Amino acid sequence: MRQANSTRPFKHAGAGRDYAQRRYRGFFQRLVAWREQRLAARLLAHPHAGCNGHIVDLPCGYGRFYSLLKQMNLKVSAMDQSQAMVDIYREHADFTAADHAERADVLEPLPARASAATRALCVRLFQHLHHPELRIQALRTLGANRRQIVMTYYDDGSLHYWNKRLLMRLKGKKVRVKMIPRRDFESEVAQAGLRIVKRIKLFPGVHAQTWVLLAPA
Repeated sequence: MRQANSTRPFKHAGAGRDYAQRRYRGFFQRLVAWREQRLAARLLAHPHAGCNGHIVDLPCGYGRFYSLLKQMNLKVSAMDQSQAMVDIYREHADFTAADHAERADVLEPLPARASAATRALCVRLFQHLHHPELRIQALRTLGANRRQIVMTYYDDGSLHYWNKRLLMRLKGKKVRVKMIPRRDFESEVAQAGLRIVKRIKLFPGVHAQTWVLLAPA
C-alpha cells in the first residue's frame, strides 16, 4: 500500500514559496521552528564513528535545515517527493557545487549520488505515513548502508494528541496527522533493523513531535 501523492501537494514552485513564507509566521510556530533547529543540531552532533560527512536530507522541503547542515560542514544530498521543493532548495544563496538536490521517493531506493551518505535527516514526514508497512519501508530506505538517522515522528502520548482528536471531532473530520504509540514505533524501528540511541520530545507533554536518533541494530 503506497501513500497518496497528495500528502505533499506542492506541484509548482509558487506553491512551495508561498508555504515557505507562511508556515512559520505565528509566534508558536516560530518557537517550534527554533526548537527544531536546536534538536536537530544536538542529535547531529552525536558521535558517529562511521561518519564521512555526507548526509541525506529527505524530505528536504524548501531547505529549512540547509544552513544548519552547512554550519556542521556536511555534504548534502537534498531530496523530496516534490520537484517544486527541490527547485526551491537549489536556489539557496549558499547552495554549493559539492551538494546536490533531486526528486526522490522515500519508499524506493535512493538515487546513486546519495548512496555513500552515512547520515540521514528526516523531519516532519512520518506523521504523514499512516500505515506501518510504509513507515518500515521508509526506515529501511533511510537506514540503508548502515546510515545513522536523525528523524521525527508524532507520539500519541501527549496533550497535542487529544487536542487534535477533539478539534477534528468537533469539525466532523478525520485527523490527518498520524500519531504513533511509542510501542508501535519501537517495533517498527526494530523491524527495519535499527535501534533507538536517543529520544527527545519537542515540548514534553505538550507537543507530539518526538526527535529520535537511530543507528543500525
